[in-house]
Amino acid sequence: MFKKAVQHLIEQIDSGGGLIPATSAYDAEKFKPLHLVHRRTNGPFWRKPTYRPTEFELKHVLVDEDTLVPVRQKEMSFTFLETVDGLIKGKAKVKLDPVTGKVECSKANCDTIQLQGTKQLSVSISELIESLKKRKIGRSWELIKNSYTGDLCIVTETLMSVEPITLKKVNKGASAFSISLPYSKAGTECSLLTERTLDIPKGAVLAYKVWDLTISEDGTLCISKPKKKKSSKPLLCFDNINGEDGFEICREFKCLENVLKRQLLEHTCQIIEDSELHSVLGDLLCDACAGIKLELSDLNKLDTKGKECAEKLLSIWSEDQLQNAVENRLLKAVCFLIAALEDLPAATLQLLVQSLKVKILPQQLNMVTSIVNDLECSQVGQFLEVDTRVLTEAAFGITAEMLNEIGIQVKREGVQKMRKTSLHELTIALYCLEALSNH
Repeated sequence: MFKKAVQHLIEQIDSGGGLIPATSAYDAEKFKPLHLVHRRTNGPFWRKPTYRPTEFELKHVLVDEDTLVPVRQKEMSFTFLETVDGLIKGKAKVKLDPVTGKVECSKANCDTIQLQGTKQLSVSISELIESLKKRKIGRSWELIKNSYTGDLCIVTETLMSVEPITLKKVNKGASAFSISLPYSKAGTECSLLTERTLDIPKGAVLAYKVWDLTISEDGTLCISKPKKKKSSKPLLCFDNINGEDGFEICREFKCLENVLKRQLLEHTCQIIEDSELHSVLGDLLCDACAGIKLELSDLNKLDTKGKECAEKLLSIWSEDQLQNAVENRLLKAVCFLIAALEDLPAATLQLLVQSLKVKILPQQLNMVTSIVNDLECSQVGQFLEVDTRVLTEAAFGITAEMLNEIGIQVKREGVQKMRKTSLHELTIALYCLEALSNH
């Protein structure tokens, strides 16, 4: 909930401005200006780098620890409120000879996210650059750098909450059953209301900006704009994206024994139901694939059901294998799948499960892979002609709704990109789920 809410907030207030949405409400003190963080670039090529806090500030790596620049504070007055309220109805005919009737089901979903009252902490980049001139690094630099994986960066701006924030997610469900008799009508109704609330404390980091730390030839510390993640694709092959195998990573799933396929598919469906599992498992597996020691204590963040599911998935690999997982291609395949699921909207995930149940993944995969390259190159609003005859009417409806969630409008005669979006995550999810379900 926190991650999704902050992502929406940043989209509204900082279009292309460099603010990085926080993924957790913890570690607020360690993301303040002049604190050091390390950038992690492991994981799927389409994902942005992640930043983790360190225990150090910029002054700790300099020979002279005098104050560098002042940290300025400014109140932010914007308010962000998003409400989504929808109603879905369905009917099914019932015949109990000689009695006939009907079943009506409805489901409404209302997600309310409210973020208001924030402050900005920042330092002047020009003043910081000036203050670092001729400032030498101390011996602590190498010790700190070697203690963390990835590049060391410095926080230059932080957006924090002024007052406690409450995030609320409400799900409403209702169903009715009725039977029409010759002289009367009998039936029953039931409703279900579930509410999920997350309280974010005062002073939590919502977003931040970073600059890279570099060392010049004379041993002087400098700062520079953050590096962009290279779009290398060592595990994926786009050359044959329209082919039978598609992504190279998917071959690992295709070659599995049916028993293991069913196990992985079952665990994946459980993960889809819990967004917290996506994030925790995504971080754990990316760490393992990068050769970083696993922190299984992260599983303690999950509730009992989520922790049990995560442990079942990790039990497929022994602890020794996980500690040396750099060459484990199956583990990398699972990592890519979970990372793709984590970046997809919740509604799209539910539609993937529905597609899995009605066995239309192959049809969806054919359509998506046929348009992915053209759609990536198209402009927002541009209409592309697409042959959707590969989809039955039911499959077309589910697929159109699925693509609409990620910003692509689908009609029988073609598709249109409604906003800047990517099909990478959905395509990988379709390839992997289709491979696992083929047993």
